[in-house]
Amino acid sequence: MKQTALLLFALILITACSKDKTDDTLTGDYSITGKFLTPNGKDAVSKATVNLFRNGNLVKESLTDSEGNFVLSDLPKDNYQLSIAKGKFSTNRNVDLDDLIDAFTFDLDSLPIDLLPSIAVVTGSFDHIEEVLYNIGLVDTATGEPLFDIIDGHDVLDRNPNHGHRHSTNVQHRTNPMLEPNVNFGFGDFIEDPDLLDNYDIIFLNCGLSESKTDFSHNITDFVNNGGLLYATDWAYRYLNDITTDGTEYLSFYDPYKSGDSVVTEAQILNPDLIDWILLNFNIEIPNGTITIDEFLPGWQVVDTYDPNTVLPWLYGPVDYDGISEDKYLAYTFLHGNGGVLYSSFHTENNTEDATTVERLMQYMVFELADMKVEGE
Repeated sequence: MKQTALLLFALILITACSKDKTDDTLTGDYSITGKFLTPNGKDAVSKATVNLFRNGNLVKESLTDSEGNFVLSDLPKDNYQLSIAKGKFSTNRNVDLDDLIDAFTFDLDSLPIDLLPSIAVVTGSFDHIEEVLYNIGLVDTATGEPLFDIIDGHDVLDRNPNHGHRHSTNVQHRTNPMLEPNVNFGFGDFIEDPDLLDNYDIIFLNCGLSESKTDFSHNITDFVNNGGLLYATDWAYRYLNDITTDGTEYLSFYDPYKSGDSVVTEAQILNPDLIDWILLNFNIEIPNGTITIDEFLPGWQVVDTYDPNTVLPWLYGPVDYDGISEDKYLAYTFLHGNGGVLYSSFHTENNTEDATTVERLMQYMVFELADMKVEGE
């Protein structure tokens, strides 16, 4: 049975947060520093858990800052084991401070993620989160092949995909030939088989996948309940109706469905750490905490209400839908059972060579999804 990101790092959290597990009496003149980065070695990963062990015992703990940096101070010379993790995205290093000569700081410099969760991406006509994952380095550098499975979102047993409506005039095509489906089963086989679902830690449901398999949404619900993590955008909302009990829990989706009209808005970022991360790493100004979201497509799905007791909203801005103009929340994360969900009414554009601001938002939220934990576990 798979070890989910949730279970593994909930256990790490217990260890890291238990003061009687750390050595408060540890003293010394030496420090370990470094910078935790995405697998491509370029982008900072913030709020990652940094744990330092000596002889198997946790002696220091910290978090990376908005630029991925960390400092572990007051260390005596000794041999240590370093573990840095954002969910199941992680790396480990052995650090021997006895190697220091005429220096008091052991600078590890850049530490890219090299241990990855098991990821499945279900393709869609309008969202290509697989390009974001590929561009941040989830790729075999020798072959160019992605380090995640790509499942054809329109390969269903009854061959009856329902992906019409106004998005169809704006179909976006993958620009990277390496990102075609790479497994021998389609979405129909996938969603109908709990054992297949259970092979993965994180599942991505792109907007524009087949909508003909919602009768099997309970398998997605079980996947999340058992510790899996789920990304879903825009029209993939239909596969959340079982988790939300038809809108009575977590989120409710506005009816008439797919009635969003705005294709751009100035949205307020509700998380200050996200604002810092974008500004410090990419020099993208966030005046008054607002950012342009310009990657809606006509006919997007509006979230009507959310439960503030269970759901964390990320962005808020004025939009038009169904003849109404008002402010709406636009992206959310929430826990369900032992797992977690990220849902967004907008998605990636993926038709430019350089990452857009919206794709940076998605990148950050994907790592936040990967790090979701059930409190108290």
